[in-house]
Amino acid sequence: MKKLVVFAAALALLTGCTADSSSTGSSAAQPAQTTAAASGSSQTGNTESSIHADYPVYDSLQALQEKSDLILRCKFQKREETSFENSPYTRMTIQVQEAYKGDAKQGDTLTFLQLGTNEAAQNPVVCNDYVSMQSDQEYVLFLTKSGEEYFMPSPAQSCYLWAEGDKTLSPVLDSSVALSVKAEDLK
Repeated sequence: MKKLVVFAAALALLTGCTADSSSTGSSAAQPAQTTAAASGSSQTGNTESSIHADYPVYDSLQALQEKSDLILRCKFQKREETSFENSPYTRMTIQVQEAYKGDAKQGDTLTFLQLGTNEAAQNPVVCNDYVSMQSDQEYVLFLTKSGEEYFMPSPAQSCYLWAEGDKTLSPVLDSSVALSVKAEDLK
């Protein structure tokens, strides 16, 4: 229980992550503010925690495109729990199907980080904007580089389902801030 309290307190004190709340800031790859809560089960020994992260909201597709270093159509490959700056993250591995912006090319394998872990993890840390990708789906991702890592600048606006023939892409997260993204706007 003591570990749980220490973990929750550490997450609550995360103030080192910075992000601009507008679409013109210099660093929107990481959440500006996080709050944490934790609960556990004495029967299983597993602990489930949650994190609420505040991300910037872009007012247009053009603003999101300008902020993104990579815009890709990709296939999900695998996920792996990791940590970044003392916070729980998931490293997502994707294979590029088509690159619309940036130096990636078809067939490249890339990774990006997102705050939180998958709900199937041994001790899941659920983030309000966690994007759960499936291996049988293709996605369009908008990614921003920070240091050596890629992140979604705004998860609710940065991941869309790709379906061949669809003119308008569907956001993965059901969110009021999702943008209208058309396949023709990516070319």
